[in-house]
Amino acid sequence: MGAPYRPGRHAPAAVVWEIASMRIRRPVVVLLALAVVAAAVGVVDGPTPRSAGAAPAISWRSCTGGECGTLAVPLDPAKPGGRRIRLALFRSEATSARARKGVLLINPGGPGASGIDATRYLSSVLPRRVRRAFDLVGWDPRGTGASTAVDCGSRLDYLFAPDTAPDDASERAALERASARFARTCAQRSGALLDHVSSQDTVGDMERIRVALGERRISFLGYSYGTLLGSLYASRYPTRVRAMVLDGAVDPTVPPEASLIQQAQGFDAGLARFFAWCDGRRTCGFGDGASAAAYGRLRDRIDATPIRADGRRFGPTQMDLGVASFLYSGEAGYRTLAEGLDALGDDDPTIILAASDDYVGRRDRGRYDPSWGAFVAISCLDGPRLGTTTDLEAVSARAAAAAPRGDAASRRCPRRSSGHWRRP
Repeated sequence: MGAPYRPGRHAPAAVVWEIASMRIRRPVVVLLALAVVAAAVGVVDGPTPRSAGAAPAISWRSCTGGECGTLAVPLDPAKPGGRRIRLALFRSEATSARARKGVLLINPGGPGASGIDATRYLSSVLPRRVRRAFDLVGWDPRGTGASTAVDCGSRLDYLFAPDTAPDDASERAALERASARFARTCAQRSGALLDHVSSQDTVGDMERIRVALGERRISFLGYSYGTLLGSLYASRYPTRVRAMVLDGAVDPTVPPEASLIQQAQGFDAGLARFFAWCDGRRTCGFGDGASAAAYGRLRDRIDATPIRADGRRFGPTQMDLGVASFLYSGEAGYRTLAEGLDALGDDDPTIILAASDDYVGRRDRGRYDPSWGAFVAISCLDGPRLGTTTDLEAVSARAAAAAPRGDAASRRCPRRSSGHWRRP
């Protein structure tokens, strides 16, 4: 699993089902002091078939690439007559009425990812026979994007300024202060919404979308965290599922400590593959054939003495997040990563900082998109939690023993994945 997903690099994805293979923008993932922030903070059934001509609950209008619409759903499923929130949707209708088989609901991961962005992109790249046979429907899940969204503020530089893999009591205190400030802001700005953005709440919304569309059954395409939504929906509404593709399936039975250690080992292995690639190419440009040692020295230097660039601080948090974003791309990202590390050795963080910014949703003038707040809020409700900050430090120590190079990055990167889908 991962976190707010960012534009990935090209990577092949095999889709097992009746659709052919395709190339997509793979999701990437991020996490920051989730344990610290976590400490602070009836479904309609039996729809009328589409053919019966029931009045739709979604009002569609033309928009780029298809149709956009909204659906009002209960904030609290236990109070269906209470406050309503808005779900934003996108639809690209099947291109052949004769070949149409139904609706393909799509979720790209996260939590925090935009299903609208993903579906708009996939509607242009999925195989023709899929687009002929299915209405492609994506939505921004509750708490995210254009739907009623979690609001934790848009100025989040303070949250990423501390070292999120702290080495001493002072750094730990700075991290806790920033995380507590973030949690307070989320609570003040989002109120009751924070209690109703869990994955189970979203599964209920998936069923409401099916009902509103007038479909007896749906098909589903989910990536990374989206596979959790698919499996939860199938478990809760097994008779409403036609078929599912779960790409990069999440195992919800893995304990949180094991998940963190696995994440650290994944980063460690990813770095090792990058170093091997770099050392085997005279054109790599980083490390002069000893990239692992060069990386260790560079990482220690940035940790000890962050760089100031264009009025900003580039420290170990930004370095680890930026490097992680390239590792999720595999070999497709190695050359640019090598260029970025080589430039960083000359005190030029431009490439790595841009990757870090994209990873956490930092936009122009220091404003952040809302995906980070959604990721934290949904993850906190879903649990399970790793415990107190003391517990997290103990787990991190065990992760460091299992994967020395990957531990720092794993503490900044989460168990779920997500991002913005766009054309290459």
